[in-house]
Amino acid sequence: MSRLIQPEAAGGAPAYFMGYFSSGPNQTHKQEKLHYAYSRDGLHWYELNENRPVFGTSLGEGILRDPFIAKGADGNWHMVFTIRPRGEYIGYCRSSDLITWEDERKLPVMKGIDDCMNSWAPEFTYDPERNQYLIYWASSCGQDLGNSKHYSAWTPDWITLTEPSLFFDPGYQTIDASLAEHEGKYYMAVKDESVVYDRSVKHPCRNVLAVSDRLEGPYTVETGFRTPDYTEGPEFLKLEGTNRWLLFYDYWSYGKFGIMETTDFREWRELGEDEFRIPYRARHNTVFPISEPELARLLDKYALLAQYGTPTNAPVRLAAEEPEGFLHSAFSLRTIVMQFSPNQLAGTQVLFDEGDSKNGMALRIREGGLEAAVVSEGERVMLQAPVDASAGGKWRHAALSFAEGTVSLYLDGRLADRVRAGFAIVGPHTGAGGYGGRFGSDAFGDTHGKDPFDGEIRQVKLYSVPLQEADIAMMAKPLTAAVL
Repeated sequence: MSRLIQPEAAGGAPAYFMGYFSSGPNQTHKQEKLHYAYSRDGLHWYELNENRPVFGTSLGEGILRDPFIAKGADGNWHMVFTIRPRGEYIGYCRSSDLITWEDERKLPVMKGIDDCMNSWAPEFTYDPERNQYLIYWASSCGQDLGNSKHYSAWTPDWITLTEPSLFFDPGYQTIDASLAEHEGKYYMAVKDESVVYDRSVKHPCRNVLAVSDRLEGPYTVETGFRTPDYTEGPEFLKLEGTNRWLLFYDYWSYGKFGIMETTDFREWRELGEDEFRIPYRARHNTVFPISEPELARLLDKYALLAQYGTPTNAPVRLAAEEPEGFLHSAFSLRTIVMQFSPNQLAGTQVLFDEGDSKNGMALRIREGGLEAAVVSEGERVMLQAPVDASAGGKWRHAALSFAEGTVSLYLDGRLADRVRAGFAIVGPHTGAGGYGGRFGSDAFGDTHGKDPFDGEIRQVKLYSVPLQEADIAMMAKPLTAAVL
């Protein structure tokens, strides 16, 4: 175990969102529907809805691949995506909150092109001067999929489309384009997959970079840049408040992601795999910034496992002693959040108890301090934070998170202690659990009595993600601003 104290940005920090479809290496175990993840730093992404789909299309064969989402000039979120059967259409829908998607329909972007075989991996960019969206995608025209080029069309309203026009043709097969604007120039990361249909090409698939002075092009390939071999699906993300750009790319055959970073689009650095985290089986992502109020709603919709808002002053059992069910499953990502108002801080007072002395997590007040414990197969880590002696009668905010072995304790919206455990998963547990007291043996290893909390507890929330310090500060801010 190593102790880690590295305070993160406080509330008001940037927030980022990711959409993706899911599959394993070489497109096995496919779930071709929309999935979500979120991040506070743009690098460490945590899956929402327990990595299950949040939206599935009713268009065509019900396939949703290669989602791209961005907020439009109308304040709505717009999504375009690949559908089946192949042909002249892409999928489209819009949302005001990233929760409910509506106006779902097919856009005939290659209408009038008789020999169009497919319309894949669409994206769009808003042009404020024209007050229109430029949609761009890859299509192959002919007898097979071996003539893929990028086409584009303009739309002011997602109903009216201009005729498709050739957008980018470097002389070889391309798919998966993503655009970024930097210092008056437009950069396109795009997959060179010439090797797929031209066996004389010796290099594997990878992404290249092209540049233009105008959004609509023409684009010229930059020499000297490429992502690693066997990569595709490039996607740009600008980190808020910095000059740092990230370029995500997908090793689809290997079932993993890579990231490169730059500040000037000339010098690039490839990040090590220990510098970022991407959800398991994520494929072809879309990434974009969101506001904190938007993030708060999305966390409560897609990461909140349970919520108990009513103030209580006696132990509340949430789970019985049984082999499976709520508060009994193994976990690698988890956060418990609560507000508590102690009458006094003496002795031992249990705030939260999940699991038992072998596997579980717990929070307690003990002799004037806030303590936390997480245990897996008997291996235990403990954290602590002093509580102001004048805390009696005041509402305080506490949170305990577990992120694949990183355990963090927060008090009143601030990181109080952090340790690195020697385990990444807390095993399944059969013990009874709840809040406001002990319900058997607990993660601290205690077994005697309930040690009930002397005071009130409210707003107990259990999340399926390891909330970050900025998230905790955001949640604690109304309380701490009022009473501290």
